[in-house]
Amino acid sequence: MKFLSSRFTMKLIIKLSAIITALALLIVTAGCSDSYQDAVIYFEIPEKPFTFDPQTASSDSELAVTANIYEGLLRKNASGAIVCGMAANFSKQGLTYTFTLRDNAEWSDGTPVTAADFVFGLRRAVQPETKAPFASRLFAIENAEQIYNGKLSPESLGVSAPDEKTVIIKLCREDDKFEESLTTSVAMPCSEEFFGKCGGKYGLTLDTVISCGSYMLTRWKKDPFALRIKNNTHYNGTFKPKNSAVYITASEDKTAIERLTENGADIAFIDSSLTDTAVKNGLKTAEYCNICWFLTMNSELPAALRKSLAMLIGPEVYGKSLKSGYSAATSVFPPAVLKSPDGTGMTAYNLAAGKELFIKEVSKLEDKKFPADIRLYYYDNGVIKPVITDIVGHWQNNLGAFINIEAAQNVDNLTSELKNQTLTMAVFPIRAESDVLSEYLENFSAVSGSSVSEIQSNILKGSNIFPLLFQNTSIAYSSALSDVATALGNGYIDFSFIVKTES
Repeated sequence: MKFLSSRFTMKLIIKLSAIITALALLIVTAGCSDSYQDAVIYFEIPEKPFTFDPQTASSDSELAVTANIYEGLLRKNASGAIVCGMAANFSKQGLTYTFTLRDNAEWSDGTPVTAADFVFGLRRAVQPETKAPFASRLFAIENAEQIYNGKLSPESLGVSAPDEKTVIIKLCREDDKFEESLTTSVAMPCSEEFFGKCGGKYGLTLDTVISCGSYMLTRWKKDPFALRIKNNTHYNGTFKPKNSAVYITASEDKTAIERLTENGADIAFIDSSLTDTAVKNGLKTAEYCNICWFLTMNSELPAALRKSLAMLIGPEVYGKSLKSGYSAATSVFPPAVLKSPDGTGMTAYNLAAGKELFIKEVSKLEDKKFPADIRLYYYDNGVIKPVITDIVGHWQNNLGAFINIEAAQNVDNLTSELKNQTLTMAVFPIRAESDVLSEYLENFSAVSGSSVSEIQSNILKGSNIFPLLFQNTSIAYSSALSDVATALGNGYIDFSFIVKTES
């Protein structure tokens, strides 16, 4: 037997070493992959959800979950671009869209998602009895607005399913936001068969929720509250999660910041006044300036008198009380809706002119005195009160106008004041759920104008409505999370992209 040459032996050793190294790297890489793909994300929400019916979901908590357990014809990728979701492909000719569903689309119970599910979901979204909060996003579809107003039947909606894989949507007009609307909750599919079995409780319990998105709802206890979404084993799309599950909590004992800093949560909505605190504690943040606080005054006070009071409002008065994430409003429209604020019709701070006008208008009153029983109601979010007290204190000190203030715990009781002005004075926030101008304008009574400047001028000309502050919607998250993709509205967070690595 001949001995191997030392040269041959050396080559063999080098090859074996390379193979061993490659195997070791493969094992380590697989281990790392498993590490983050098995990770659980802990999400703290601001309030307990009521429903996961995608057509009626409205709060941040509800939208955050529905955005992750359902998938529409289209969805947004990690960079925010609109791409195919449930649709394998689509085309547009004139005002007609044609979508072809992917072959392997399934609900979380294993039944196929069909074109009929989208037809039923879209019809249901625009039916007036559904009371879908974002139904107007679909008004570009033929007959949608007439159906919503009770003038036509749902069957007349310009949506059809010629076969199980094809959805045809006919528009009545061009809408450059329509494709984006199809990525949002109101445009999600709904299985008519499953819906019928829910006995009027669709989306209200664990057993009456069926998923078709990257995640599926696997736990929902209401008392004590516990919510979990896990990888949807029947999801065969391109957006498979990079984590195994999201556990969702709504602590009543601790703030979101406390939960985050104590490692009880990985990601949470936080009050925008606490963003600086979050950063100081090593957290990352994402912010959207999509809230405008308004002061409304009704006709109990004459228009010129209302104007004089507004002339004594500005950052000169309340600037020192502004917290992080708040700023003086420069428009009716927050920057998330209108990137370049338009100051048309805004009332500027002018102490001298305001006092002069106030004295003049009070002298016209029957007893020549400012009314003594005026009350200002404000939504108490724990941050706004110092701003309110600065304003009424400034009125009292400079005008002799004494105004009582009273907190309201339910913001919904005040937001209708933009349209009705039933209260003498009120301060409350209006949130933009998207960057669609027409959707934001639904908060106001009939508005008109051919330009943004003209619309704003018409809103403000009656001296009943005064933009007061802008506020951010803020999200804070742990440094253990990466690839956190957030977008305005529709729940803000797509969890499927998030990678969690233990520090």
